[in-house]
Amino acid sequence: MSTKIKVMDRTTLKMPVGATYKNYTMLVAIANYSTNTVCVGNAKLILDEDVDVERKKQVLWGMGGFMRAICIEDFAGAWRRADGSNREALLEALTNNEIEL
Repeated sequence: MSTKIKVMDRTTLKMPVGATYKNYTMLVAIANYSTNTVCVGNAKLILDEDVDVERKKQVLWGMGGFMRAICIEDFAGAWRRADGSNREALLEALTNNEIEL
């Protein structure tokens, strides 16, 4: 398993327009705990500080419903669209108090 991503302070984030700190914490949960490799890769790309915000915006518009929900909606919207692996990832992060609701 790869190194776990630590949640950063909300003032240092470079996220696409519409994404909040709550979205950021859900992205970290998917990157850290999901076994859905496509979602993990997309979450890591959005979280990557070396990728500029414009590129993140382009990628966001091509993502499926679950990843768009993780990036710009609330927890309930993401939960409704999640597959089993991603629900388990969100539950793990909730259990570890790593998601801001």
